[in-house]
Amino acid sequence: MSGGVLRDMEILKTFHLKLTNEHGLSASSADQVTKNARVVKRQAGELVFAAGDDLQELFFIGSGLVRYFYVTPDGREFNKSFVSSGSVVTCLSSFLERLPAPFFTEALDTSILIAVPMDELRSLRQTDPEVERLVNRFVTNLALQKEKREASFLLEDAAGRYEAFLRNFPDVAARIPQYHIASYLGITPVALSRIRGRRARQHGS
Repeated sequence: MSGGVLRDMEILKTFHLKLTNEHGLSASSADQVTKNARVVKRQAGELVFAAGDDLQELFFIGSGLVRYFYVTPDGREFNKSFVSSGSVVTCLSSFLERLPAPFFTEALDTSILIAVPMDELRSLRQTDPEVERLVNRFVTNLALQKEKREASFLLEDAAGRYEAFLRNFPDVAARIPQYHIASYLGITPVALSRIRGRRARQHGS
């Protein structure tokens, strides 16, 4: 076996262990989830999937960092969310309603993903209570994240949204360029710089 194949087997073995040790799946349920899984590697700047794609797989992040973003007809990008190790990269409307993805996802650093066929997860969700709980947990987390973001935009000013970002993405803020954070907050990089400056003075740093 080649070194690459052995590495992929080790990654899938680690993923299997996470499903049992961290997510409470039995070995048999984890076997079903990983049966036809494959390892996908993306370098920084490479897309995981694009808007318009008919998604056939759901991606678990083994390591790395991925952003979700929309692109307007005139080419402007607006960040929707960020996800890192232990999270999933997917589109709820694709998974639940089989619709094309409306947004893009891009690796922000070297990322290792475990791709699981959506049809298999949909089927297991109907027949295996453990997998149903696992999938429901990820779906709920994505929905709650969306709800928090909407509330933040409606109820908080830009400084408040930045504080919410730091709370919700504590492991992300130091790993991405400031212009990505500004895009997520719906402000310019200059405005974010001012907010960060005021915050630093208030905290005495």
